[in-house]
Amino acid sequence: MAQKYKYKVEGGCQLCLMCVMQCPVKAISIIENVSVKIDETKCVGCGRCYNACQPGAIERYAL
Repeated sequence: MAQKYKYKVEGGCQLCLMCVMQCPVKAISIIENVSVKIDETKCVGCGRCYNACQPGAIERYAL
């Protein structure tokens, strides 16, 4: 069985929006032009946002 993860924006977001463009379920929203937030209720844990985030602002946590 594959490891499951959840993802969270911890800081360092540069609003490049690569994560938003990569999210297949539209679980990521912009917060006041400062950062982005991942809605854990919509997130399917695919990791596309994590892999697309160049500044490393998205952290991955094992479930």
